[in-house]
Amino acid sequence: MMSESEIIAGLLTGDSRATTSFVDAYSAYIYNVTHRILQRSQESEEATQDTCIKIINKIGDYNRTSPFKAWIFTVAYRTAIDYKRKQKRNSDESVLMYQASGMKSDVDLEQKETTQKIHQLLAHLTEEDGALVQLYYLNEMSIKEIVDATGFSESNIKIKLFRARKEMAKHIDKYFDVT
Repeated sequence: MMSESEIIAGLLTGDSRATTSFVDAYSAYIYNVTHRILQRSQESEEATQDTCIKIINKIGDYNRTSPFKAWIFTVAYRTAIDYKRKQKRNSDESVLMYQASGMKSDVDLEQKETTQKIHQLLAHLTEEDGALVQLYYLNEMSIKEIVDATGFSESNIKIKLFRARKEMAKHIDKYFDVT
């Protein structure tokens, strides 16, 4: 496995091994970012592929003073927002139906239900606030990393996170037993 700096250097020179290493190392992360915004697997996969292509083609634009993962997040976030805008224009698309594939253990079902409840709770937030909550709490990014990734000020992010927590608190009892 190549290191981050080797991947960046390889992408700059067009090394196919670096491209493969990049996709292997970061595609799951990119998918998680795009899926949080799009909430549809097929579109999230397409946005992930588009993001990977954009990063590979625009690696020369990467500013090495900021974290590579933060730059990746920014490209993925913006790509997903573009897809979301397309979704709104094409609002006549049918809703993706969930189909269980085979038998699931109780643990798998409980975990899936919890994940679904979290996504439903996050749906009460704006796309922007939901993405910030995901970055800070689920992806465990620091405020500084989120500043680098989004371009928002530190105080703006803290305010948005505070308001998001307040909004989620209003709805949490609908999804979780908090007695």
